[in-house]
Amino acid sequence: MPVEILARYASNTYVARAKGHKGTASCTEGARAAAVALARKLGLDPALLQEQQSDLLSPNKVMMFSHPGVPT
Repeated sequence: MPVEILARYASNTYVARAKGHKGTASCTEGARAAAVALARKLGLDPALLQEQQSDLLSPNKVMMFSHPGVPT
């Protein structure tokens, strides 16, 4: 089942959450690093993360990543 990960910038760090999952992850390096950390927590292969097109109204606030949902 595909997994959507949203990473948003808040208080000098990026926080990633996955829809339908409880875990979160944060990282100061960037949105992708936070999404990778969350994928690892969920037991997913971070190499399969794909960045989706950002919202043109707020390109720096929320980044979306998708994963096919295949566990490692």
